[in-house]
Amino acid sequence: MLKQSVAVGRVLAALALVGAGGCVEMTPAAQNSGPVSSKNGIQVAVVRQSCSQTPEPDEDGWDLVEANLEVQVRNGAPAAATVRRDKFRLLAPDGSALRTMTWGAADPLTVAGGASQTFDLRFMTHGGLECAKEMRLDLDSGIKLGESPVAFQPVAFTPERAL
Repeated sequence: MLKQSVAVGRVLAALALVGAGGCVEMTPAAQNSGPVSSKNGIQVAVVRQSCSQTPEPDEDGWDLVEANLEVQVRNGAPAAATVRRDKFRLLAPDGSALRTMTWGAADPLTVAGGASQTFDLRFMTHGGLECAKEMRLDLDSGIKLGESPVAFQPVAFTPERAL
C-alpha cells in the first residue's frame, strides 16, 4: 500500500510539473554561447528558456528536469530552409542526447530566404540534466537547404546560475 501511495504521489507530481510547463516564464539563459552560424548564412540561437528541476525524494541524482527552449532561425541564404525540429537533440553533461517532446515537432517548418522564425522545443528526463550545468542544443542535420543538411556546431547555454 505504501509503495502504491509513493508511486501515485510521483505520478501526480510529474503531471503537475508537466501541466505547469506551459506557464513557466521563459528568460534568457544565465550563460549563452550566442548564435551559431553556418557557411550558408543561416544562424541558430537559443533566445529564451525555462528549466525546472524536481528532486526525487528516494533517488539521489534522479531529478526530473524539464527544459523549454525558444529557438530562433535566421535564414541569410537566398533559398528557403527546411527545419526538422524532431532532429534537434539536447546534449546533457553526462553525454546523453535527448529527443524533443514537442507536440508536432515532426512537421517541418519552412524559413524563407532572408526571413527568421522562432519556435519552442521541450525536453524532459530523469537524471543526466541539471539546470545549473551547461547544456548544448545539437541541430543534428535538422536544417536543410534543398536536400542538403546544413552543418552547425551545437549552441551551448547554461539555463540557471549555480547557487
